[in-house]
Amino acid sequence: SGSSTKIGTPMSEALRRLLKEGNTPQQTVITPHVGILTLHFQLYGCEDLKAKRKVFTALKAVWGKEPDLAVAETADQDALDCATWTIAALGGSSQQIAQRLDQIEKAIQERIDAAILDVHREIL
Repeated sequence: SGSSTKIGTPMSEALRRLLKEGNTPQQTVITPHVGILTLHFQLYGCEDLKAKRKVFTALKAVWGKEPDLAVAETADQDALDCATWTIAALGGSSQQIAQRLDQIEKAIQERIDAAILDVHREIL
């Protein structure tokens, strides 16, 4: 005589009651805030797209590796005289996001060799 294992055993009455009553532990809901910083740059003296990409290497290399940021060239990809880059930031509060975007904008002004013509910010 051997032991047999039942496949597809019905769920226990206690588990069924818990699920029906919804007595599951409450999870904290975290709603991240998103900030969008879009910078429109004027470029001078770029002979080709390779030279243009070189101007913005730090954008991807430095800020593109930050865990709370996403960085992308979002317009003017084929233009040699201008560029538009967008940085999206995640944070716990709109104030935190605003401070982070201030910090990033200032650092980009110091590090990127291109004039910033326009800055657009949005906090969602």
